[in-house]
Amino acid sequence: MRKIILSIIVFVAFACQVYASGFQINESGSRAMGLGGAFVGLADDPSALYFNPAGVTQLSGLRFSIGATYIKPSSTFTGPSPSTTESKLKDRFFYPANFYASYEAGNDFWVGLAFNDPFGLGTEWEENWVGKYRTTKTEIRTFNFSPTVAYKINDQLSVAAGLTISYADVIIERKIPVVVQNNPLPDAHISLEGNATSFGFNLGVLYKPVQDFSVGLAFHSSVKYDMKGDATVTLGAGTPAAYQAAILSAMPKGSISAPLTVPYVATLGLAYHVNPGWVLVGDFQFNGWSTYDKLEVTFDDLPKGSSNPSVSERDFQNSFIARLGTEYVVNDPLALRFGVLYDKNPVKDERLDPTLPDADRIGLNIGIGYKFTESLSVDFAYFYLMFMERTIDNSQEAIILPNYSATVLNGKYNSNAHLIGLNINYNL
Repeated sequence: MRKIILSIIVFVAFACQVYASGFQINESGSRAMGLGGAFVGLADDPSALYFNPAGVTQLSGLRFSIGATYIKPSSTFTGPSPSTTESKLKDRFFYPANFYASYEAGNDFWVGLAFNDPFGLGTEWEENWVGKYRTTKTEIRTFNFSPTVAYKINDQLSVAAGLTISYADVIIERKIPVVVQNNPLPDAHISLEGNATSFGFNLGVLYKPVQDFSVGLAFHSSVKYDMKGDATVTLGAGTPAAYQAAILSAMPKGSISAPLTVPYVATLGLAYHVNPGWVLVGDFQFNGWSTYDKLEVTFDDLPKGSSNPSVSERDFQNSFIARLGTEYVVNDPLALRFGVLYDKNPVKDERLDPTLPDADRIGLNIGIGYKFTESLSVDFAYFYLMFMERTIDNSQEAIILPNYSATVLNGKYNSNAHLIGLNINYNL
């Protein structure tokens, strides 16, 4: 049989940057979004069940909020250096949803149920872009259900705790170069899909030392997913039939497994009511990304001589987000909101790749709240996220170019995102 030469080790296709700050979705409520996300110290609508569940002790009766956030990311990569070729992400749109219900159960107890997508999004590049052997598509979704109990200790102090039930799935795709006796054949395509259900917890504290000032603390535990799934290889159209069996035998395929962990998140929030219609808020959020130090992928069916599991060093750093916001009630039905944030990304220069072109970013937010009746209101927010231009000259991430030569992922990244949020709120 003729010798089949694969120009790249295939199983590293899964060992890429799946999670990062860009996949963390903090926009889980439109009122908070209009405040730049600074809501842990205020926490006075049903979305408090996510931001700071102790805040629901401020809500009477039965309350609901349902909404979604429209997200349109954009990114370009210029390189790999010294090339000045510019590649652009395909236009994609994401719609993470949220739902909250809180109920004043009596005896100073409240119960609630939250649903949201705290980690998600993805990237998709053109099929034949310069990095097609690194990635063509990456997408991750998480769905969290969080039943919660809150207790009002006294008029100054409330606490809360909840269980997090989390489902996650991931898709990663890329091209594979195939060369037979120094003759290039059509690229193969590998797709890896996996999913898992796991558990975590969340805690909240709200303290009001004086009437117009409050302090909030919120904690979301890390969640570890034992991803299980399959690797599927598709040969390119036009691959000679005589080579197909030998090529497929040299590819990893079948079942795969990979443990993945999203970070714990701890947030301190402050809120100060300047007067009954004007409030100032600020948050500092700490993201424990150092828990994501490497990614190991085990293939059930690997060619001889391939290492198993494959290991990719990620070595993420802990990061933070600083937020400031304000809400001003113009009149009884109408409130205006503004916010700003700075988000420090967790990815070192040497580990950055186009799977997620992350960078430090600044966010600018505006929002409107409108009460139609005492029971029905809506919140709308717009958020522009500006990523700092990021130039990499010390990359340790390898890439195979379309001409089959190898290089590293030095180059320049430019990104931004537009987000629009809408929530409808109803109370009984």
